[in-house]
Amino acid sequence: MSGVMALPASAQQHSEPASVQQPSTAVPSQQQTPANPSVSTLDEIKVVGYQASLGKALNVKRNADAIVDAISAEDIGKFPDTNVAESLSRLSGITVDRQFGEGEKVSILGTDPALNRVLLNGQTIASTSWGGDPNDPDSRSFNYSTLAPEVVGLMEVYKTPEARIDEGSIGGTVIVHTRKPLDLERNTLTGTVSYGYNDRSEDGKPNASALYSWKNQDETLGVLTSVMHSQRVLRRDGVEIFGYDNVAGAGFPPAVVGNNTGVFPTSINTALFQQTRKRDGVSAALQWKPDADFELNLTGLYVKESFDNYNQSRYGYWGSNPGDAQALGFENGVATSGTFGDQSTTFLDGYLRNSDVTTGSIHLRADWHGDGWNASSQVGYTSSQGGAERIYGIQFRNLAGYSYNIDGRRTAMDYSTDPTNAAAMQLNNASASHSPQYDKERYLQLDFDHAVEWGPFTQLLTGIKLTNHATGQSSHSRTWNPNDVSTLADFSPGTTPSGYLDGLSTSADMQRWSTINRGAIGHYIGGLEGDDGLPISYAGNYSIEEQNRAWFLQANFSGERYRGNIGVRYVHTRDSTDGFSYAPGGSYTPVNFLSSYGKWLPAFNIAYDLRDDLMLRFAASKVIARPRYTNMTPYVATDDTTLTASTGNPGLSPYESTNLGASVEWYFSDSSLLSGEFFSRDISNYILTTVQDRVFFNNATGGSSTYQTSVPTNAGDAKVQGVALNLQHNFGNGFGVVANYTYSDSNTDGDYSLPYNSRNAYNISPYYEQGKWSARVNLGWRSEYFTQIGRLNGQQMTDAFTQVDASFGYQATERLRVALEATNLLDETYFSYIGNKNQPYYIYKNGRSFMLSLNFKM
Repeated sequence: MSGVMALPASAQQHSEPASVQQPSTAVPSQQQTPANPSVSTLDEIKVVGYQASLGKALNVKRNADAIVDAISAEDIGKFPDTNVAESLSRLSGITVDRQFGEGEKVSILGTDPALNRVLLNGQTIASTSWGGDPNDPDSRSFNYSTLAPEVVGLMEVYKTPEARIDEGSIGGTVIVHTRKPLDLERNTLTGTVSYGYNDRSEDGKPNASALYSWKNQDETLGVLTSVMHSQRVLRRDGVEIFGYDNVAGAGFPPAVVGNNTGVFPTSINTALFQQTRKRDGVSAALQWKPDADFELNLTGLYVKESFDNYNQSRYGYWGSNPGDAQALGFENGVATSGTFGDQSTTFLDGYLRNSDVTTGSIHLRADWHGDGWNASSQVGYTSSQGGAERIYGIQFRNLAGYSYNIDGRRTAMDYSTDPTNAAAMQLNNASASHSPQYDKERYLQLDFDHAVEWGPFTQLLTGIKLTNHATGQSSHSRTWNPNDVSTLADFSPGTTPSGYLDGLSTSADMQRWSTINRGAIGHYIGGLEGDDGLPISYAGNYSIEEQNRAWFLQANFSGERYRGNIGVRYVHTRDSTDGFSYAPGGSYTPVNFLSSYGKWLPAFNIAYDLRDDLMLRFAASKVIARPRYTNMTPYVATDDTTLTASTGNPGLSPYESTNLGASVEWYFSDSSLLSGEFFSRDISNYILTTVQDRVFFNNATGGSSTYQTSVPTNAGDAKVQGVALNLQHNFGNGFGVVANYTYSDSNTDGDYSLPYNSRNAYNISPYYEQGKWSARVNLGWRSEYFTQIGRLNGQQMTDAFTQVDASFGYQATERLRVALEATNLLDETYFSYIGNKNQPYYIYKNGRSFMLSLNFKM
């Protein structure tokens, strides 16, 4: 299967071969075409608009043996999707997390994003992060911001597995299919130029993509190449609480605490996060098909992303001098207000982070077809380099009084001194760190199938797959405590930008304060670092080598009104983990951990036609998901100010789950569907993060400190089950609607919900497409969801979130189309809290985004 990069919406006017829907084996299963003659096969569908793309996706779903949902290229190309995750969010049973204003974590059927897999043309694509999520620095979940929608020809979500598909997911497997040059018209040239703008950053950037595809007259040789450039300027305004601690033993004066018990916020921080994201990509595909019996595909993909990040924080940290507390006010066991005297400390932090993420893959596939048999071989390599190229941090402090008040989403922080007085903030410390990551995989896959006539069995498939995966991180850091008397006034200060914290209920002192010139940070810390470089930070270094050996056997069957498959997959995994173990006193010792296990994974899928337009499905399987890479290592990440840390656990076992699925699907017209789906995941060895007290080396003090440390453990059993309802209908005269609702209930042995599982979620997307005009609006809503265990083992929750997007298009000529797209029209607030909404954790605004684009086809 081949790869392309950019294919704008109006260029999707060609037929799609049936083989595009097959994810990972040598050949498509020989499925029985539905009896309804009014429904075209995939070979016959001409994608000429959004309604046609919905019909194509409907056919993929209908013809599949498993429970599958799909999105076609026209669907993706015409909707305001900043990445593939946004496209997936419109399918039933799928929700996304948007902490940075762009979908980056996808949950399928109520499961943690790390428990789902993304395959590019049936294969793994390596993935590293830009370092923006310290709680999940190296997960197995795919970084969806890497893959722009232009790369996609078709996306399938397998909610129930088949033995032929790679193991490793509990919720579902996303398979991204890209284009083949022999499927396109000769000398196809298409492209898009656009301009994107964000109203919170008050900045915009141009974007462009282009594709060219050629094939010879005999249509036996084809070459395709594409390029893409995109850029976004983001600004996230927010209020952050650095966790909650027990009042008892915190050091507050007894007269202030009185008889009150409970918790208090360790600080209230106003955060200003600014980022420029650039994404450049190139892709090429070579397809050779000299005859009907042989086909060779060679594809390559390269994407480079640049993340220029600047994060500033202005806060009071009462842990520095709790004895200076003058008053505390309590409500429901939380110190929701307080006043601190002039010997208390306020801080201003600035962190300059530059990250480059490069992702590449090369894939060679050969297919042979004989009389009743098919065979294929695949070999490939994918790699990614990312992480933080360089982080410069600087901190200023001031002895001054302040008072605070929190009331759910309303927060106040008032200082006794002017927060815009730069001369009052004295230099406290500076730091530099360097934490590059790598992720790579080599694979070899051989598949074979043969047509049989063994009663209901029509096809026998078997194959093997060998993968060698390596991932790791090297970490270097240093902290300086300068003895000079510099103040913020010496660093070319500014003030917070206009409109800062607009839409959030905050006090005046939180909205306007002195900021640090980013260029001054780089100049100052670069001078401290000199030519000596940074010493190794042993706690942040790790490497993992993982070998997987898989074999599968699958039998496809069909009858007059039924079809399906039954099979088993066996996989053997061997892990070798290297890192450093900490000993009190500041010394680190190299350690190595070895583990291995083998698992048998049966899978069964059946579809039964009650009548030509009504279908029942049932599926059962045993699946596994492997732990996050960092969870398997002795890796440690620390915050030396708040004394919090996270670490891994090399003794973790893989998740195991017994999955059940059933659905009823009514195709009441060629482009209409009403369906209901039941799903169940019974999970053992569930991994949950708990918080423990552990001692590590403190770079800021030069000695050991006790940190509240997040530690992953196999917490026992977990279960998620629910229903997903889906409606797709064309009313005629250009009007239609796509809507879905998902109910997902989950629990664990620890009485927690599963991470990222919303109990209720829905999407409603009415559309109009007729003549030259098209328009769509999408309303997406999800209920609150649990994300992780925080300080004091409190449950970190994210509140319900509503996303409204819109798209308008005009086909100016046969070759030119103009579109205006808008995302997050409500400028929804991302609100996270601990336990209950009276204990806020994160409160963010990311702004609205707009895109004006011109698409052309030559």
